[in-house]
Amino acid sequence: MNCPSLRLLQKSILVAGLANAVWILIGTSLLPSCGSSGDSLDKACAVLAQAQCERRQLCTNTAMGSGGTALYPEGVYVMNTYGDMATCLARQQLACMNNGNAPGTGTNPTQLENCASEYGTWSCVDLFDGNANSPPDCAPAGKLANGQPCAMAGQCASRFCAGTKNASCGLCADEPLDGAVCAASGCAPGQECKAESNGDLLCHTRRPVGDTTCTSDLPCQAFSTCVGASATDAAKTGVCTAASSALGAACGGSNPGCDGNLGLVCLGPNGAKTCQQIAYASAGSACGTLVDGARAECISADCFTTTGPASTSDTTAVCIARAADGAACDTQQGPICLAPARCVTSPGATSGTCTVPSAALCK
Repeated sequence: MNCPSLRLLQKSILVAGLANAVWILIGTSLLPSCGSSGDSLDKACAVLAQAQCERRQLCTNTAMGSGGTALYPEGVYVMNTYGDMATCLARQQLACMNNGNAPGTGTNPTQLENCASEYGTWSCVDLFDGNANSPPDCAPAGKLANGQPCAMAGQCASRFCAGTKNASCGLCADEPLDGAVCAASGCAPGQECKAESNGDLLCHTRRPVGDTTCTSDLPCQAFSTCVGASATDAAKTGVCTAASSALGAACGGSNPGCDGNLGLVCLGPNGAKTCQQIAYASAGSACGTLVDGARAECISADCFTTTGPASTSDTTAVCIARAADGAACDTQQGPICLAPARCVTSPGATSGTCTVPSAALCK
């Protein structure tokens, strides 16, 4: 019997253990019956959400400390973005439901379950490179032509909805090319919206390991760093090198950087820097660079100073909790919205309201 949902649940039981027993029981009640051709959208989205959250957890929990113990068993991505697995599951299912109910969508329950069964084949690098090289059933084209209103990419034949970074609705358009402006839109799979040294926000295709053209403005793929580039000279090239995933490994200079996706940061005196564990702080706590020189990031929150988003070197920054749906938000002062909600603002403004993408808003 072919049942992607059951196979996914069995795998979850093996890897989750008692800590996630409650969610396994809940997931069981949401799973569609094996062999049914009438699986509902909500059940299929629950299955897909489980696959999405589990895969991102597994991709970001592998940095090992002494004794071979995972530093962050729950996964850095889930902890940083949602705070916990329960929230990840709920928010991913919400995004899936809204996409599945949108006019012109390319998704359906069967396709969603097929995607869930294929999720484990998606490389962590591609998944964290903006969903590049997705499995066959995980990025179906929509039916809307370029120029038609959209709320999300899954409605568009081009698989890209432009102008939605801080707006409820945009227009279907071709995926942006390398170097396109991303101040109001996202970027294509495999690209990063990068803040240039001159202040511009541009989409850049991430370079693979071994590439010798990376710079501080031209990024490498996820889980790698540009060794030899200069933070002060955007023209100086380096080599994309796999980032270190080992606590205590030498880093900086001619050594690889540390993998931030795995909760590591390169700290210490020049010539003797090592990969150290990032501290993760709750809302209201200090973040950025702490008084003892350690580095802290936020749990389901974002790091801000009184003047704007904090840099890693800021010593006076605080974690601001992500805002709930319908709450006030500010892209420059915080709070940021809890995904998949967007901070919808007036043109030119930074403050707005957290709004979950819905095609119902784009009539």
